Amino acid sequence: MIQNTSTRNLPNDLFDSLLPERQDFKVDVYQDENQYFVKAELPGFNKENVSIDYNENTLTITASNVNTTNEEISSYIIKERNTSEVSRKFIFKNINDTNISASMADGMLTVKLPKKQYKKQIIID
Repeated sequence: MIQNTSTRNLPNDLFDSLLPERQDFKVDVYQDENQYFVKAELPGFNKENVSIDYNENTLTITASNVNTTNEEISSYIIKERNTSEVSRKFIFKNINDTNISASMADGMLTVKLPKKQYKKQIIID
């Protein structure tokens, strides 16, 4: 929500309805001992319309939804679906970028980013 100090006493939802809807998506990012996980909610998108890039420690997830219709409809009563593109970027360090994997099911994208394994010194007892 954007709050303007000159309109602080007015109802928030009045101004929220005038602002464009937030153009991103919700994610969970977590890790275990061997890898990071990014789970992204992308309802309405299929895997052909989602791109994932990892470059210079930055994971970029972009999803495009093109409203394709052959008809020109000039008298919409309500038009909420539109062409949109959403994108998020995440910075990860020490990733084994040759083994990054992703899957998508039911509008949920899961990206697995394996951590680089470093040699561990073994102490002799």
